[in-house]
Formats: sequence, structure tokens, C-alpha cells
Amino acid sequence: MTVSGKAKRVSKEEKDRILKLKHKYEHRITVARYGKEAMDAGDYANAIKKYIDYLSIIAEIKDQKDVYEIRVSMFDSKKELTEMLMISHIFFELARLYDAVPRYHDDSKKSLDQFVHFSANQPYQVVNSEMIRKYLKKSTLKNPEAFRSSYQQIYVQSKKCYIVTYCYGENHQVTNDYRLLKDWLLDYFWGKKIVQYYYAFSSDLVNNHQQKFLFKLISKSFIKPILHLFSKTLLPVIIKRC
Repeated sequence: MTVSGKAKRVSKEEKDRILKLKHKYEHRITVARYGKEAMDAGDYANAIKKYIDYLSIIAEIKDQKDVYEIRVSMFDSKKELTEMLMISHIFFELARLYDAVPRYHDDSKKSLDQFVHFSANQPYQVVNSEMIRKYLKKSTLKNPEAFRSSYQQIYVQSKKCYIVTYCYGENHQVTNDYRLLKDWLLDYFWGKKIVQYYYAFSSDLVNNHQQKFLFKLISKSFIKPILHLFSKTLLPVIIKRC
């Protein structure tokens, strides 16, 4: 076979691979749904298979060989946020399923690590942390410490305070003080609700308007001074109670 003939063959094989991958990607949501249906029916082996099939499709699309190598940085958070949320939930479901069998606890831990990775610093992180907190409270886990550690890691790895960070930067003392306020709020049910709404609102606000002149003007002239005033008056009193 000539070089050009080999090239044509490779090209055809590559085209076939791309077409097959495109077909699988178009049906990935159906695969994930089959996994959920199997989970609800108590068919856990099939649930694991379908969930792994879904994640394998995502991994192949992102040019990764292992589902545990999928990263948030591979996604467009504006266009693929729903997919990212589903990925985080599927990793959590896998962690639960693997936890039931001691010899699969390493797989459970890897799934939990992915759950944390896809939760921290995302608009839905409070929803996910609340999900894992409720599961810890009502469920009998073989390895509860791993799940408890994951719950804590979501907030340890989370650095964004969105509006405060936008105004003062990632490492400013005012930003750090507001992170302490967030930690204090998360100790209360109503506080979790406030943090949840804040993340949902502020992430959209900053991500969609941070380059606009009017938003920059309002942030500099009004929001930043208010945040600074609060950080020097009421916030120290609250933080001392933490």
C-alpha cells in the first residue's frame, strides 16, 4: 500500500471514529438517565456501568483516557454548567455505590475527589455540599470519614467570594474576612440559604457584567466602600464569635 493509500485509510478510520463519538455524545443524557433508573430500581451493577459509560463519553470528548482525569478547566462554565452539575452528581452517586463494598473504597474516594473538584467554586457548590451533608446525616456509610472530609474540602478549596473578590482581589484581607463570614453562616440553616442565594446571584452578576463600564463604576463607587465599611464595623464582631 502506498503512503497516500495509508493516509486515506487513516483518514477514513478517523472520520468513522469521530462519527461514532458524535453519536455517543448525542445520546449521553439517555445513558445517564438509564443509570439513574437502574439506581432507583436497585440494579446497582447496571447503574455503575451506565454512569461509567456516560463519564467515558465525556472523557473521550475531552480527549482523556480516564474518567478521573476530567477537569473543570475543560468546560465552558457559561455554556456547560448544567453538564458540570450532572457530572458532579454522577460522581457522588458512584461514590455512594462504591462505598457499599469495602474493596471498592479506593474507587469511592476517587469519585468523591471528583465530586469535590466539580463542586468547589461553582454556583451550585452550596447545593452539593448540602446534599452530601444530608446524606451523611441520614445514611449508614461504610466509610463516613471520607464523605465528611469531602464535605469539608468543598469549602476549604473554595476561594471565591465573587463580588468581594471582584472588588478587592483574591488575597486581600477584606476578602479573607468575608470568607470567615461565609464559614460562620454555613453553621446555620438560614445561613446556608443566604450563601446559596449569594453564589447563584453573585456568580451570574460578576461573570456576565464584570467587563461593563457601568458595573465597574458602581462597584468602585458604591459596592466597594460599603463592603469596606461593613468589614471595619459589624464584621469583626461577627468573626469574633466564630
